[in-house]
Amino acid sequence: MKKIGIAHLGLAALGAALILGVHSQSVAQARLRIGSSNANFGVHSLNGGFVPDPKTVPVTSGGGLDIRGMNLGAGCVGFGTPQPDVVVNYSNAASFLRFYFQPNGSGDTSLVINDANGRWHCNDDTNGLNPQVDINNPPSGHYDIWVGSYQRGTNIPGVLSITELRGQTGHP
Repeated sequence: MKKIGIAHLGLAALGAALILGVHSQSVAQARLRIGSSNANFGVHSLNGGFVPDPKTVPVTSGGGLDIRGMNLGAGCVGFGTPQPDVVVNYSNAASFLRFYFQPNGSGDTSLVINDANGRWHCNDDTNGLNPQVDINNPPSGHYDIWVGSYQRGTNIPGVLSITELRGQTGHP
């Protein structure tokens, strides 16, 4: 029988950890439908320099999936639905893109965005209890956007705004 050295055991353990880590990330992301042609509150096409700016979409936050447990990255919290709330097909990208959510009343919400390059952008509480995500040099392409509720079972109606103007914010 062949002896296995400590280096081989270490490599095997590292390989197993990488496989499990990648697998858990893909399982978590599979619970959120990425690249969908459907969205709870519509699919929108925007070209760089769009007017009117901001583009506004009525959205109600929330859902049954625990986004924090998916380990998508910093600030990725709240509860959402498997299907994105909004899909944006963005072309001729400008140098800056901002997403922010303002509730019609009060409530604690979050934003979870998968950009055209597959990167996650998340935020909770930039504007009081409400989120804002800024993307510098945003890629052209498909954006999946979820507006989460910080508490399970809470649905908060409001407006998702999308802007290329740095002066537009969700601050009241």
